[in-house]
Amino acid sequence: MKTVKTLEPIGNGQSVPSRAYERIMEYIAAGDLAGGKLPPETALAQQLGVSRTALREALQRMESEGYIVRRRRVGTVVLANRLKLDAGLERLNSVTQIVQGAGMTPGTAFRDWRRDSANRLIAQRLGISIGDPVSVMERVRTADGTPFCYDINFIPTKYITEEDEDSIGESMLRYLSDRHGQIRQALAYLYPYTADAIVSERLGVPVGHLLMLLEHTHYAPDGNPMWYSRTFHRSDVISFHIIRSL
Repeated sequence: MKTVKTLEPIGNGQSVPSRAYERIMEYIAAGDLAGGKLPPETALAQQLGVSRTALREALQRMESEGYIVRRRRVGTVVLANRLKLDAGLERLNSVTQIVQGAGMTPGTAFRDWRRDSANRLIAQRLGISIGDPVSVMERVRTADGTPFCYDINFIPTKYITEEDEDSIGESMLRYLSDRHGQIRQALAYLYPYTADAIVSERLGVPVGHLLMLLEHTHYAPDGNPMWYSRTFHRSDVISFHIIRSL
């Protein structure tokens, strides 16, 4: 870890917690402390020239966004210092393509496959009847070994079954397109989401951590829904953008 540098005090006339947040983020980026620790709260508050109350508010924000985690008897550990991935929502790209496009290596840290019956929501999304069989696949996707994406996929068994599990590889989009014709269209919704206990465990983030939930319904070449997915993204690792024009 690089030598810890003293922070310059925050000037007057500024929002103290938000400026403390910005200053600490600058400090992390400049010091390359990912995997390292911040100074103790008392020392950090003195270096910034702020109260511990204001500092704790800034640290709580950083923890909710996934940049740090505070551990008893260990201190404040830095998890990440900047966004690493960025993806446009205009194009239908797989997670694998997004990671590879950033010059990183995609991977899968967790995979679970099961057969289930469609509930009302899944049946509606896939245009099937309640109780129809679907294949359900859960995965935790990684970029250079860092978990950043947890997805749950629902696919009618006429398109994919447990027998296909070992053949899918890293990209579900590519596999289904190769088997059933190129998937060229999907309806997507993006929502804010706070991590519950299950998602927290899958992605290794605190409960309550701010995530982005991306829902997709992918359509087969004949226009019928083929694949519905719910994907939870770590907002400290990936960002999304969309280009708008008249």
